[in-house]
Amino acid sequence: MPLQQCLLVFLAGLSSVAATEDARVKVAQCKNTPSSVSDWKIVAPKKTKPNTPRFNISLESPTLQPVGQLRWSANGSLGLPRHPLGIFKFNSSGPACGAQTAYIYEGVLGQLKLGFPACGVEAQTEHEKAGGLVVHGHVDVWTQIPTLPGIDLSTGFALELRLEDGSSEGAGAPLLCLSIEISEPHRSGASKEEDVCQMDMAHPPEYPPDASQQLPSVVVDLDAPPEERWTHVVQPRAQGIKELIDAYLEHLEGSHVNGTILRAILKAVANKEMGRFPAEYRREIEGIATATSLDVGYIWVLNMMYEVIGYCTSLVAQDAAGRVWHGRNLDFGIFMGADPATHSWSLTQKLRAIQFNAMFTRGGKPLYNSTTYGGFVGLISGSKAGAFSITVDTRYDKSVDAGLIGWLRGKHDGCHFLTFETRAVMEANATYAQALHALTTYKPLGPAYIIVAGVQAGEGAVVTKQFNESAESAGVPWNPTADVWDLQGELSNGSFYVLQTNYDRWKPPPEFDDRRYPGMNCLEAIGKDKIDAGAIWGVLSSNPTRNALTTFSTVMSPASGHFEAYMQNCAPGPDCVPF
Repeated sequence: MPLQQCLLVFLAGLSSVAATEDARVKVAQCKNTPSSVSDWKIVAPKKTKPNTPRFNISLESPTLQPVGQLRWSANGSLGLPRHPLGIFKFNSSGPACGAQTAYIYEGVLGQLKLGFPACGVEAQTEHEKAGGLVVHGHVDVWTQIPTLPGIDLSTGFALELRLEDGSSEGAGAPLLCLSIEISEPHRSGASKEEDVCQMDMAHPPEYPPDASQQLPSVVVDLDAPPEERWTHVVQPRAQGIKELIDAYLEHLEGSHVNGTILRAILKAVANKEMGRFPAEYRREIEGIATATSLDVGYIWVLNMMYEVIGYCTSLVAQDAAGRVWHGRNLDFGIFMGADPATHSWSLTQKLRAIQFNAMFTRGGKPLYNSTTYGGFVGLISGSKAGAFSITVDTRYDKSVDAGLIGWLRGKHDGCHFLTFETRAVMEANATYAQALHALTTYKPLGPAYIIVAGVQAGEGAVVTKQFNESAESAGVPWNPTADVWDLQGELSNGSFYVLQTNYDRWKPPPEFDDRRYPGMNCLEAIGKDKIDAGAIWGVLSSNPTRNALTTFSTVMSPASGHFEAYMQNCAPGPDCVPF
């Protein structure tokens, strides 16, 4: 697991005293700044809002005049600043002319904007009028900064901004060294009172969305031979599938894994382990590899990706008439590369390009609908009209991917892959009760949340799955389900919904990734009497429930067979958090 991902999982389990204080801001000249350049006037706030810190700074030197060409540089880190393990380091530089930007993680996590005077004759005139040099800056951090408990230490944000004489006569002579730091108050996790709904109730997101968000539709015939079922779907998407897999493998190679060795291992492992897959799914994957002219090992990797990492939101809500609605956002691609052109997640962009709505048929009749992506044969979200619907969200616990690693070592044959199991349940069961029983009793290879909705009032649940490495290895019976959170219980308590992100409901979500409380606040602001497809779409489209990782949103109601899904796409910024 990448270092950034490990840190998020680690921080999610930390605890301390809850707080809603502002983030602290410290802007000052660097230590040991020469007295010859210490006459800068600095205007900056001492605090800013804790969620997505944003503030302006102003720098003015009454004596400095341009000498030759001035250059700026900014280096720092978001996450463990001034520490060798700083995980989002950046180092940018350029000419001190006009508008300039330093990006944090290619702009996905934040940016520093600088406004210098224009260069050339125009600049000289401006300086003469002002009698000095004025620089304007704006700091944006698109995500909350986590804190460490029990000690006065934030994982923090820090940078040093330097201005130097870049002329040939005095290259490198320092003119300014400015230190900017942001630290957060200690927190035990997110606060429902602080992390409120970010949706304009008077002007909710347009529903249905315009044509730009429509997903293509395909039909998958389950009566066709497994090797041929996906051919017409994946052939026109073969290049997109290849680009997605290449991006994923390049990310692993960028983590100091030799690319040639990695790809050889994947091919060897896939050829060996594919035989342990359910025969029908193995044959489908082999058919996809043939249809796309891609190595079967790469398609195998594509089908394992969601078992490793994903960030999602699912909800089940009951309206005033007793009709049950099911909504989900699929978030994917965190810390698997950033696109400098779009300032967003590179893997997420590639996933959007190959996603679609699929109608699965049997005997010439519709069996169920699913939103998925090319080359993937499992089920991450789907609905069977008149029966039930299923979505899955990633869960992190102490076992993380221990089950998957053990399976790759030839162990745990009695356990099942999450999305293969959900598809099997969708195809084999006719009622909500049957599906819920199957999902609560099967043994998973890893932790997960499975969200289910039915056709009768009160039919809805979040099933929290767990894997027990020691018990499974010892052949001792173990409980594969840690918790079942049912809608009926919430109705009895006066609520009308259950909402699940990627953290156990009995713990507060981490403050740097809270989609739970804003989603809850949105639902409660709408109210049971106004719940319908448009309302569910509005919640799924609100910030931060929809974020830069969100690839699509699905709205379902099994009782009526209502099923629709649309592409989501927003760039990180004040109205679109990175994750």
